[in-house]
Amino acid sequence: MKFLFPQFLWALFAIAIPIIIHLFNFRRFKKIYFSDLQLLREVEMETNKKSKVKHLLILLARIFTIAALVFAFAQPYFPKNNQENQVGEKSISVYIDNSFSMNNLGNEITLLENAKEQAITIANKYKPSDNFQLLTNDFEAKHQRFVTRQEFIENVEEIEPSSVTKNLTEVQQKQLDLLNTNNSINSKIAYVISDFQKSTSSISNLIKDSTVSTNLVHLTAVNQGNVFIDSVWYETPIRLLNKKEEIKVKITNNTDEKSQIKVELLINGNPNVFSNLELEANTSGVTTLTYSVNNTGIVNAEVKISEYPNPINTFDDSYFLSYNLKKNSQILSLNSTSDAKTNINQIFQDDSYFKLKNTSINAINYSEFNQYNLIILNGLNEISSGLNAELLKFISSGGNVLVFPGKKLKFNSFNEFLLSVNAGRFSKLDTTNTKVNYLNYQHPLFEGVFKKSPKNMDLPKVYSSYNLSISSQSKVEHLMKLQTGSDFLAKFNYKKGNVYLFSVPLNSDFSNLTQHSIFVTSVIRIAESSGFKSNTNFTLSSENISIKDENYNLEDIHIVSKKNKQDFIPEGQRNRGELKLFLPKNIKQSGTYAIKNKEKEIGGFGLNYDRKESNFDCFTAEKLKSSLESNFIKVISVDNSTQVKPNEKLYENDFKLWKLFLILALLFIAIEISLIKFMK
Repeated sequence: MKFLFPQFLWALFAIAIPIIIHLFNFRRFKKIYFSDLQLLREVEMETNKKSKVKHLLILLARIFTIAALVFAFAQPYFPKNNQENQVGEKSISVYIDNSFSMNNLGNEITLLENAKEQAITIANKYKPSDNFQLLTNDFEAKHQRFVTRQEFIENVEEIEPSSVTKNLTEVQQKQLDLLNTNNSINSKIAYVISDFQKSTSSISNLIKDSTVSTNLVHLTAVNQGNVFIDSVWYETPIRLLNKKEEIKVKITNNTDEKSQIKVELLINGNPNVFSNLELEANTSGVTTLTYSVNNTGIVNAEVKISEYPNPINTFDDSYFLSYNLKKNSQILSLNSTSDAKTNINQIFQDDSYFKLKNTSINAINYSEFNQYNLIILNGLNEISSGLNAELLKFISSGGNVLVFPGKKLKFNSFNEFLLSVNAGRFSKLDTTNTKVNYLNYQHPLFEGVFKKSPKNMDLPKVYSSYNLSISSQSKVEHLMKLQTGSDFLAKFNYKKGNVYLFSVPLNSDFSNLTQHSIFVTSVIRIAESSGFKSNTNFTLSSENISIKDENYNLEDIHIVSKKNKQDFIPEGQRNRGELKLFLPKNIKQSGTYAIKNKEKEIGGFGLNYDRKESNFDCFTAEKLKSSLESNFIKVISVDNSTQVKPNEKLYENDFKLWKLFLILALLFIAIEISLIKFMK
């Protein structure tokens, strides 16, 4: 026999109290005279004998009463299942899934509230002296230690829904790591209370650890369907002033009913445009929202949906985007001669959005490169090693370069640049008269230029051109080709930027390109698609965002959300014209956020909840049992109106005696009362 609280055994010294009382009976006797002493002596002897027996029985009853009460408080027990050799208390780790899917209703309450009740029920099945540890999706520091049962229950009551999602394998590994920190405790038990969504529960990867008894407590929601915004994106990477922007919205109807869905776009908090979409059960669809912005500055966009006939507002019914719409775009043209700039100037001279700066090849200021969205190499015959290195930095950080080769090309020097950006190489000058016979009109660069599929187009004539040999490793997009099969205009992707390469100079001896309308269209579209491509939206799990580095002081930059009442200074890192800002872990609310340099807004972005939890499809308890039931993983199924009803073996392995001793104490009290009242 063992004791749960052996310290109470010190109270056995209280047995001395009734013994002392019985040994020292200070009751005074009164003398009474009788005529016949012989008769008196006989009565006195008979009374003494009965009195001693009565007092002895009462003394024993009181001793047994005190002893039984002391043993009841010490809680003796006999270990079951050969537990005599186990030393120390149990360690119990309980994980409560507090992700957004646990906000779904069961029969009466939300799954999260039910999970909290189940956790408290589990804790109360164990001894107060056992070690308890709580875990949620947030993996908070205060939950990384073992606490008393009362402190565990208090922590459970404080749990709130969280936007953080954790895979089941991550949770199990965390529990095993925490339970195995104390090797002196032999009995280690883990509980996982969740709805076990398929998107976050990789049950095939669960570990079967013989040292830990793992129990999966399965909760079931009444409604497992959901209509949600799956994703939102722009067709083009650059946002322009006074230009039509198209937002694509993918919506998923993961229910068994057809849904009528209203999709609404809000710009800077004001309703702008909406559309209606009808989705069949368990299908997805894409709708397009078109808008334009006439003012520069931060643009905050929010896409919202509402569905009929069952409008249920969930965490994934809104999607946020934000970006900085600038007044103009900076372009730098590096010209071989003063005459070479004429054709480029004619394109941009009447456009207020594009600001063109012409620079001679002999007067380049490399430190200004990061200020430009597009650099044009106009008629250069060679590229120096210094210019080559700076162009690589510019392209790597997200810049675009448009190349028109020179009339007297020095192949070795020029090809060194082309090869460094995986754009192939010019092999020779081809003087064959030909023409452009292929234009990739479906490419985003020419999107919207043609109302219908063009046939028999009048494309530029070419008199001489440089043959371009392209490596198999090049990331190339063929935009225009000659009749000879050689590329006339090709786009090469290198790291975060692009190189647009023409195979002819801007000279009438090589082609009539400058007199053709496709010349203006191509250059304007390349300029429009150029610029620092900062993302407009992220998820809360994102670690950092990037903006164009314009030599900001990192200490002056802070991120602000008026709606969520947050203002913090992020850590930053500079890298080739890019400024990377790291987001703190305490951001847990979706919405639009502004990036400020002191008090001036220099950028923005939207933070959105992860869509991993949007599909409410869950594993059933039967599936979990058939896949996981083993010696070390058990599955307990409960609904929302009941509590966990474990078998005794699962939660308690000890035969307790405190109730028996409490009954014995009451019995001895009753015996004492009977002796006093009835024994004369």
